[in-house]
Amino acid sequence: MTGYFFSVFFGTFLLEDVALATALALIANEKIGLLPAFLACFFGIGIGDLALYLIGIAMGRLGMADRFRSVRKFRASLVDDKGSNFLTNSIVLSRFIPGTRLPTYLVAGLIGYPFWRFFILTLVTVSLWVILVFAFGQAIKTVLLNHWILTVAAILLFLKVIKSLVPKLSDYWSRKALLHSWRQLLSFEFWPAIFFYLPIIPYVAYLGIKYRSLLVPFYANPEIENGGLIGESKWDFLKHLQATSPHTLKAFKMNPQKDFSKARELIDKEGFNYPFILKPDVGQRGFGVRIIRSDFDLTEYLRLADFEMIVQKLSRLPGEAGIFYIRHPSAQNGSLFSITEKKFPTVIGDGQSKLGDLILSDPRARIIAATYFSRHRHFLGSIPKSGEVFQLAECGNHCQGAIFLNGEKLKTPELLFSIEAIARKIPHFYFGRLDIRYQDASSLMNGANFEIVEINGAGSEATHIWDESTTLRQAHRTLFAQWRLLFEIGQEVKLSATIKSNVHPLRFLKESAKVVFRKETLSVSS
Repeated sequence: MTGYFFSVFFGTFLLEDVALATALALIANEKIGLLPAFLACFFGIGIGDLALYLIGIAMGRLGMADRFRSVRKFRASLVDDKGSNFLTNSIVLSRFIPGTRLPTYLVAGLIGYPFWRFFILTLVTVSLWVILVFAFGQAIKTVLLNHWILTVAAILLFLKVIKSLVPKLSDYWSRKALLHSWRQLLSFEFWPAIFFYLPIIPYVAYLGIKYRSLLVPFYANPEIENGGLIGESKWDFLKHLQATSPHTLKAFKMNPQKDFSKARELIDKEGFNYPFILKPDVGQRGFGVRIIRSDFDLTEYLRLADFEMIVQKLSRLPGEAGIFYIRHPSAQNGSLFSITEKKFPTVIGDGQSKLGDLILSDPRARIIAATYFSRHRHFLGSIPKSGEVFQLAECGNHCQGAIFLNGEKLKTPELLFSIEAIARKIPHFYFGRLDIRYQDASSLMNGANFEIVEINGAGSEATHIWDESTTLRQAHRTLFAQWRLLFEIGQEVKLSATIKSNVHPLRFLKESAKVVFRKETLSVSS
């Protein structure tokens, strides 16, 4: 039994959830008693928590707290009781929220959170957590005896569910958002991607068989790595735009910078002033797009960014749209496959309701209230004045709350002429979407008064399908047509004797893995 005790005890230092599940399996199979198993988990988890706190104290005594502006600012905010309660609540909640214990406990020690208070919180939270898990284990003890492998997996799933629910249930606004989350099931616009795109997978497989290779789409834009299907460099598109063109937003590419002074020097040299845009050179679905308004914003971004980035002028034009351009290599002219108007959702104050309640009263906003609550958490309890307009999103990404509308009415020969001229500046650009800001619908239809924010390649999507008036059948039909054209263009390029390809399947797999396993630290714009 001693061996099992120490296996569980030391196991908590490596994978806490697995150690808890293992302890329950050992109890059910009478390899270890309930009390020894409890003590092994309690002491192992508790010592681990205290160790993180003590490491934070050591870092603080070495003066590391003064080296980080964000830590200094946070420490200053904890001078009053309200701030102290905030950290206390954070310490309690971090016990149940994956990935938060390490930074929370380190910061607690780093800024000098009282030792005995932290010690008592550790005793209470660890005891509650282990008791909760063991109670669940006892409830399914019979099943555990007969199907222990499946039950261990179920216990791990249970732990994950509990840890995801606790922060939502412990916060007033998170509970409100959770009550409305079921509405996402009523519209495919908010479905998990795996469910919406499921019918596309067999069709792409069919096209792969028809053209004898699933790599055909990689050839669609041969100047861009893998055609821009995923992991393409934004700069590889932007660098071809004329700097003097009225459609070009000033931009440059910058390597990862942890030194604020050096980064600020490079940005000043290029003639940028606040505010401006920072975003990863390689990114997907709005990841890492931030409006930088101050030195503090820049410092925080640089601290989190371990990738090459694009520094870009912030467009002041009010409208935003996505224009999907397609041209077969053998064709003289291309076409506008899709236009998406992007609207930035707002709520209007009545002088009585809190911002959070205004969001919940909006038929669409309440569906993704959790997204808006996370972004505007510091203002949810404030009461906007009567008639005051509060903008909920300011970047044109659907996953960040922007509203997408079918912009078919904006298609004109004049707009196609302007887009065609821009597309021709990029060598062998046949398939992709230009995300733009524009002054007004009239001037856009005349092909004028717009600025290019970003250009995407073969991985582009006809985003007008997210218009709430689009049916699921229409959306899938559009995607079928899009993929068919992508394979046709890729095949034509592949068979061309004069166009050199830029296909790197291993690079594609690497970038795909980054998207799947990426931490969303920078995903929400501010």
